[in-house]
Amino acid sequence: MAVTKIKPVKSTLSKALDYIQNPDKTDGKMLVSSFGCSYETADIEFAFTLSQALDKGNNLAHHLIQSFEPGEVDYEKAHEIGRQLADAVTKGQHEYVLTTHIDKGHIHNVRPDRAMRKAVEGTAP
Repeated sequence: MAVTKIKPVKSTLSKALDYIQNPDKTDGKMLVSSFGCSYETADIEFAFTLSQALDKGNNLAHHLIQSFEPGEVDYEKAHEIGRQLADAVTKGQHEYVLTTHIDKGHIHNVRPDRAMRKAVEGTAP
């Protein structure tokens, strides 16, 4: 069964995005996808979204980690499950970057986005 954790991104969104898109973790970036933005420029696009927000909050984004037990899913299925979760949370209204890391003994998805902040802090539309 997948375990999901949510951590705030408070100061270095570009570093968080660089970390999650690491080619060594994502099969040469084959396991990187995005919605509503380009993963190559997501830090700029997220910053623009934040600049337009009425309630900016204390976090730049949230970093969601979805970990699977070894052998529970393959990397393609994990990425699809991550995309389904991201789409359900954002409801097609907010940009996100989704990556699936395969560099450990277990597969895990990571995703920073602005919508998760809204869902976590109870300000989702």
